[in-house]
Amino acid sequence: MNANRAESAEKVIPSLCHGCGSYKPQCGLLCYVKDGRFTRVEGNPDSFNNGMAGSTSLCAKGLTGPQYVYAADRLQYPMKRAGAKGEGRFQRITWDEALDTIADKLKETKEKYGPESYGVLSPEYWPVLATLGRRFLNVHGSPNYMHSAICATPRMAASKVTIGYVSMAPDDWNKTRLIVNWGANVENSGVNQGAPRAILNALAGGTKLMDIRPMLEPMGTKADVWLPIRPGTDCALALAFLNVLISEGLYDNGFVAEWCHGFDGLADHVRGLTPEWAAPITGLPAGQIREAARLIGTTHPTFIRMGNGIGDQTNDGTSTIRAVFLIAAITGNLDVPGGQSAPPPGARPDPTIPLLDELAPPDLVERLVAPESPIWYQTPGNCESGPTTAYYKGLMSILTEKPYPLRVLNASCSNPLSATRNPRKVAEALKKLEFMFVMDVSHAPHVDYADIVLPACTSYEQGDYFSAKRTPQGIRLAPYNKVVEPFGESRSDWRFYLDLAVRMGYGDHFWQGSIDGLMQEMLAPFGVTLEQLRANPGGMLVEAPPAPPAAEGAAGRPAPQPQYRKYSQLFKDLPHGKVQCRNELIGGKKDNLDKDTLPYFPEYKGPPEGIAETPNLAEEYPLILSDVHAHRLSQHSYMHNAAYLRELQPYPWLRINPATADEYGIADGDWVRVESPHGRSKFVAEYFPGMSPEVVMTKRGWWQSCEDLDLPGYDAFDGGSEVNNLYNSDEGLFDRFFSQMAKQTLVKISKWEGA
Repeated sequence: MNANRAESAEKVIPSLCHGCGSYKPQCGLLCYVKDGRFTRVEGNPDSFNNGMAGSTSLCAKGLTGPQYVYAADRLQYPMKRAGAKGEGRFQRITWDEALDTIADKLKETKEKYGPESYGVLSPEYWPVLATLGRRFLNVHGSPNYMHSAICATPRMAASKVTIGYVSMAPDDWNKTRLIVNWGANVENSGVNQGAPRAILNALAGGTKLMDIRPMLEPMGTKADVWLPIRPGTDCALALAFLNVLISEGLYDNGFVAEWCHGFDGLADHVRGLTPEWAAPITGLPAGQIREAARLIGTTHPTFIRMGNGIGDQTNDGTSTIRAVFLIAAITGNLDVPGGQSAPPPGARPDPTIPLLDELAPPDLVERLVAPESPIWYQTPGNCESGPTTAYYKGLMSILTEKPYPLRVLNASCSNPLSATRNPRKVAEALKKLEFMFVMDVSHAPHVDYADIVLPACTSYEQGDYFSAKRTPQGIRLAPYNKVVEPFGESRSDWRFYLDLAVRMGYGDHFWQGSIDGLMQEMLAPFGVTLEQLRANPGGMLVEAPPAPPAAEGAAGRPAPQPQYRKYSQLFKDLPHGKVQCRNELIGGKKDNLDKDTLPYFPEYKGPPEGIAETPNLAEEYPLILSDVHAHRLSQHSYMHNAAYLRELQPYPWLRINPATADEYGIADGDWVRVESPHGRSKFVAEYFPGMSPEVVMTKRGWWQSCEDLDLPGYDAFDGGSEVNNLYNSDEGLFDRFFSQMAKQTLVKISKWEGA
């Protein structure tokens, strides 16, 4: 009797959330399990990843843990294709048969076509790019990790080539007098990690907020200044800001004289790029642009928080980020208290795979099928995670066979029918592909084109990872504790790579398939054993600075005082050891298409279709469409199968100004037909007055159904609800430095009649 009671008692297991992506600093969780089933979840009040805020709250995505694990569309066992590609007919097989089939195909194609015939579509960062997936590519001899350029990497690269470092948030937001939130959805991703709370606290203390986004999101309602910019025109606004700052002398003369290279050339470059020039491009009044620039130039310190919307999802994102960092630089806001902070040594103690890149052949970069950034730039120092191929351009090599076709594709945890442009072309490529295997949690649309399908664990069903985070007290380690047993026959990503490596004859480089061996080596730099980590399921503190005698035994330790204005160190890898107003690092060098050279100064290119850029096209397609990358109720195109989230957003929405909707006879909640020069999709109108009448906004990826609520998923092609059907996929329009793609176009709308 007592034993039965003990067996049925509710267990509480600490873990970490993956709702905002595996590379985000995950929120701490308390997972409740009864009779072996994951029943509920709440925030861990003692988690260092939650800022030690003492709160049990979580965002909506975090609360869906049990629904995510037990979703109706979970893949449960290995399968092989039993029909034509795209039909979605499969036959159940064993893990051994699946792994043997994949290994045999990889060996065959490596011998016949070379190791570069194998490529990996970029999934979440942690499972592949920086860990075993990259190691497997290196050992196999392929360079083709295919990055999608829709997240922070292009922004980080543009930052490093301009100011020499990747900017971080201030160590103390209360030191900032002006926060410029530029294209960042602080409300939608990692909300428990502290940024929203820190910003709101700073505002309460008198800090001003400028919000530059097309939509008035919750944080924007707190702003002193809101600039509802046309999507994709941020570079024009940044250049106009530079014009005002320089022409009106609102810059730090001392910093510019000592630490900026090519300032006079920049001043000449932006001389004619006035607010009056930018106004018809951005849709913002010239006077508002000028006053916003003056606010930046007269408020110190200022911190500019940039998001995916301006650097990673426009076709001139590199120029945009360069221009924004030049604003921060010439106004004296680099590496100052409350400004664009520089990371201290070892600021991101990410667990790393030992000898990750040392196993790579020396000629990987030269063999890339479609370089994500120019070959000359893809050095270990510039690209810490190794060489990358551009996601869409790599897929198109299958169709063009130029410079060579990919033959085998690992499309795990990355749905290419939603993750990139032109799903129709992508589907053609997947049909032509010789062999594709997929390891995923859910049955995404691209699974139908796979030859082998493997079921993946969620983060709640494995204990193969651990997290490391630097805090003022030291580095805190936390294991990914297994909450419940794997669903069906699912396995972890790392277990798959270890097993496949052994079958390929690569076992010597993969701990002979031992996860414990792998984790022990990863823990070694922290001075911690695997046994110690597992004995501390709530996490542990390592590398802590010594406490003063009076504080011995105290719970907290004083934070080391940050050092500022480390300019000689920060700029040491830049030409002349200075901020690149005239960029000698990339300017004049070959672009990633190897056809042209990159500009010395930031240049406005603008979206492929725009009201100012293509006025003739705007006569037929009068509205500007874009989409949000992150959303508070989904993770990219996933999590629409969770009833809790789908109840809050049941249908693929199109936010539209009520005045615009009225003009087209569209009521709130009507299905709307949206057509661009490139395709058509359907969405449900959602009245939203906090945006310009000329702009409509949506989010991508609505393929998942929700059986619990009897809500359907939607097709990835024309007539469905995938926004990528609407965008221009011409490779010549991509950013020439880091291959990011514009997610802006012109559309016309009408009430959906079902055709």
